[in-house]
This record gives sequence, C-alpha cells and structure tokens, in this order.
Amino acid sequence: MPQTFITHSKEETQQVAADFARTLSGGEVIALLGDIGAGKTTFTQGLVGALESTARVKSPTFAVLHEYPITGHSTIRTIVHIDFYRFTSPDEVRALELESYQRPDTVVVAEWPDLAGDRLTSVSHQITFRGLNETDREITFL
Repeated sequence: MPQTFITHSKEETQQVAADFARTLSGGEVIALLGDIGAGKTTFTQGLVGALESTARVKSPTFAVLHEYPITGHSTIRTIVHIDFYRFTSPDEVRALELESYQRPDTVVVAEWPDLAGDRLTSVSHQITFRGLNETDREITFL
C-alpha cells in the first residue's frame, strides 16, 4: 500500500529519510523517481546522515556514483548513490558493473533508475518525489 508524506522544508524531507533508514538492514536497492529539484538528493542526505556517516552527500549527476562509508549501523557499511540522469542508453550502465555494488552490507540508492533499463535489478523500494512549490515536496513510498 503506497504511503505519502508532504514535507515543507529540506529538514522535513531529511527526517522522512531518517525514519525510513531505520527500516534498512543492508542489501536494499532503492529507486528514487522524480524531476530535477524534487528532493531526491536531499532525501539521500537524510538517509546517509541517519546511518551516522560524516560524508558530505552531494548530487552524483556529474560524477555518476558516490560511495559513503557508514559507521553507525550494525549491518550496513556503505551507501552507494548513483545518478543515471546523464546516461543515454541502458548499455552505458554496463560499464558500472552494478552487480558488484549489490552486497548484503551495502544499500544502493539510484536516481533516475528508469534510464538504467534492466541493468538495475532487485529494486526493493521505489520512492517518488514531486515538488509542489519552492519548498513543499510530496514523497510517496510505493
């Protein structure tokens, strides 16, 4: 059953992510869908922060992939944050060797997952983001 949250600030979006982080145990693949500026990276910041990483989370649009070490969780050691926005075909994804990141001690967070085609497997959570105005976001867990 879908669950929807309306947030009114960056901090509220990060809090929704922090609450969600408590449900993770490692091995999850989280697909984040939504337009540019809808809150996907802000959500990831909240997720990584809640797992007690000191890493500075930024959009991986140009770097494609960032890895964040996790120190505050008993089973999760790494968050892999991937952004497929700049990919023009699923074939380009092959070079990333995504399978190597899908481990029991890792959580993969993927922005623009539809551009990865069938290369992004085992999606365990799908979350959509919609900007309602400059500050408000609709976040739906499907």
